[in-house]
Amino acid sequence: MEWSDIRVFLQVVREGTMVGATGILRMDHSTISRRISRLEREAGVQLFERAGRRLSLTAEGEKLKMSAEKLESIILREILSLSGERDRIAGPVRIGTTEEFGAHYLAARLCALTTAHPGLEIELVALPRSFSLATREVDLVVSLDRPTTGDVRFKKLTDVEFGVYGTGAYFGDRERPDSMEELSQETWCGYIKELLFTPELELLPRASEEACVRYRTTSMTVQLGAAIGGYALAALPCFVADAQPALERLLPDEAVFERTYWLAVHEDLAKYPRVRALMSAIETQVFQDRALFRPTAAGRTHDMNLTAFTRADARADHRMTLDAGVARQPAAAWHAEAAGRA
Repeated sequence: MEWSDIRVFLQVVREGTMVGATGILRMDHSTISRRISRLEREAGVQLFERAGRRLSLTAEGEKLKMSAEKLESIILREILSLSGERDRIAGPVRIGTTEEFGAHYLAARLCALTTAHPGLEIELVALPRSFSLATREVDLVVSLDRPTTGDVRFKKLTDVEFGVYGTGAYFGDRERPDSMEELSQETWCGYIKELLFTPELELLPRASEEACVRYRTTSMTVQLGAAIGGYALAALPCFVADAQPALERLLPDEAVFERTYWLAVHEDLAKYPRVRALMSAIETQVFQDRALFRPTAAGRTHDMNLTAFTRADARADHRMTLDAGVARQPAAAWHAEAAGRA
């Protein structure tokens, strides 16, 4: 049984189809199929149940997956240890993040983040999609989805506020809405539901169902452009929209939607200095810019609870330790915590 075949097996498991694994493995479908067949033959068991193109693991396949992932982690740790990369703040670190956080916030600050460590090479993948830490597709993830599976360590990076924005040109021949009900009757630019990569971006369900959504896209940047062009309204992250002079925020006290950015890393990389250095730099920068992410909260200086919270944050080391990881957290405790936050 060859490691190369096991690696192919792991990638197919993670992608769910052989076709989905072709890009990362750089193999065609027939080669992957032959590798899986050879692995099943040598193991003497069936590893997958096939239903069209989708594959699901058999009980034997699950056992092999667990063993293979342990072996993969050992190999990665040993290789990094032998090469000396583990202890150096140098080399590449790839960040996978959402389009708005990567393109409209992090990109402008990356050079400053690497000033202290000239040997650090940052690769920024900012796309409207989810990223896999398990497949080593990226080293770090900043996402709107709280991790729920895998050997992943994570922490809350910041809450982020979304609002509804439009231009004076849009309201050139119409009245500005005075309520959420009136707001829902406006012309909207929104997401293509079938291609939405996270439910966290379903910000205005009422608008999506009842309002006139004339323009749909997979991209927040495209929605931003549509709003700036005066064609439609859009629900946008405030740290992006507030930087655009042409945009004005509508019903800022009512149309407020909060989400959370999470910073996550695979367990195997969590202690590597180059990874931790970049995580710390991102965390420090976001902490300094916290008013950008929550402008409504930042403006309520008279709110005693917020003042206490801000002072507590200032006293505490905001570079919090990573959560122990979702793979180690009992399901019951997880759901109880989630229910408490709902």
